[in-house]
Amino acid sequence: MTSSTNILSIRDVEKFIIENRNSGKKCILNCGKSLFLTLQPSGTCTFTFRQKVKGKDLSIKLGHFPNISLDEAREAVKREETKIKAQKELLTESLAPTFGNYSQEWLSFFNVKDNGDGFHKNNKRFYSIRASLKIISGLDKYPIDKITPLLVDKILSVSDKTQGAKYTAIRILNQCLNSAVVDGLISSNPCINMLNASGLISRKYKKPKVVGYAWVPAEQLKEKYFDKLSSQPMISRVFYVLQVMTCLRDGSLSELEWSWIDFEKKVISIPAVHMKMSRDFNVPLTKFMEAILLKWKKQCEYDNKDSIYVFYSRSSVNKSIRLISLQEPVTSCTNREVTMHGMRKSARTWMASIGVPESIAEYVLSHVPKNKIVNIYNKHDYLRERMPVMRLWNYYIYTLLSKEYTVLFGQLPQDYLDKCKHDLELQMSRVEMFNGFEDE
Repeated sequence: MTSSTNILSIRDVEKFIIENRNSGKKCILNCGKSLFLTLQPSGTCTFTFRQKVKGKDLSIKLGHFPNISLDEAREAVKREETKIKAQKELLTESLAPTFGNYSQEWLSFFNVKDNGDGFHKNNKRFYSIRASLKIISGLDKYPIDKITPLLVDKILSVSDKTQGAKYTAIRILNQCLNSAVVDGLISSNPCINMLNASGLISRKYKKPKVVGYAWVPAEQLKEKYFDKLSSQPMISRVFYVLQVMTCLRDGSLSELEWSWIDFEKKVISIPAVHMKMSRDFNVPLTKFMEAILLKWKKQCEYDNKDSIYVFYSRSSVNKSIRLISLQEPVTSCTNREVTMHGMRKSARTWMASIGVPESIAEYVLSHVPKNKIVNIYNKHDYLRERMPVMRLWNYYIYTLLSKEYTVLFGQLPQDYLDKCKHDLELQMSRVEMFNGFEDE
């Protein structure tokens, strides 16, 4: 039921509600000048602003009556009409392309053609920019010469993204607008100082402080990490152990394929597209890694899980495991005291404590040398040097594990374990001489 008139008084509204309250139907009263009152069968009354914009019906809920009065609803209608009018003027004054059209054209230049397998390592930049542009997609309909810090702030204020994501989005926006300046579409970039000035908006989107990943010293991993995850499914336990032993980033390990593992050459070769630093990376395959991988492979064959991925998705063996399914148990079981990425910090600290040279320890974590000149000229991968380091690290982790984990390895040769123990004690004794050292 719909009732229409010119401009109604509060008495007319109250009369309408009394007459239709028990009708059992939704009734709508036209209060005049785009203001409507909707009476639901439940008795709830809602003021709504309704208007046609570009041939489409626009409807905005203003509030419930009597929580807002008729006069307050009319004031809200005026505010909405002012917004629509301003937006129309903004969109019709400029002949410049919209931000959406220009940003997509600009983005296309970062899209590198694939190399045959559907991926290209340089497309990481493309996907990163595309993700940031989605955060500011509310700017897409505006002409590029009408983008201002106030407008950007208005769009980002309603976003539920993190402060870091918004900061990055503004950086990408500035790169895009700088490109528009070069192309002659705008005379200057009005947002250039949005992250650098001392204004209120700049403070709102300042770069967040970096908080390191939660971690614990290696000797606490049993109590604060492994033991708390010992009841997880076999696929998860295998992942948690391998992630610590390989020192790989959890994202790289979650995408591990069987074809990347060479059991004869004792190496795991990870393509650049799956590494953070976008370079091919080889991980020495120790007997510990080999044992757990081979046993897990037999288990997959026994369960008829024929997948190219070492860690397959629960929904389909044709997909790699969802990283969130591995991260959530770590978060909940350890009460955020430890993170999977923090394992790399535990490993790096342990390596320093037993005297592993910095260049080798950093390469274990696939870190790029800070010295750019060294990075350009030194192409040695330290694979041979990393093998004994990884062997000692793997042995140390193995000694921390409970039976819920050691069963994943099967039976390791005792002479191999004895040699690892001897070598680790020898290495630690070499470092021990510096403890309490005094210059006499």
